[in-house]
Amino acid sequence: MSNTAIRLRPDEVDKLVAANAEARRLLEKHQWSGLTPMESHGVCPECCGSSRSGHRPGCAIAAALEEPELS
Repeated sequence: MSNTAIRLRPDEVDKLVAANAEARRLLEKHQWSGLTPMESHGVCPECCGSSRSGHRPGCAIAAALEEPELS
């Protein structure tokens, strides 16, 4: 990875934060929307974990929904 930093204007940062928040909102809303039988509580389309037991280890959706550590 390069040591060259990208400089962003405050308005660009605001747009990226808003876009990230919207992507996270949609992931949260649809994380259990895999194909499921009637009366089912939902299944993650990525790892096939159930909404009752949670995502399976290594699930990309669960990783994307984790809160990042800010330094």
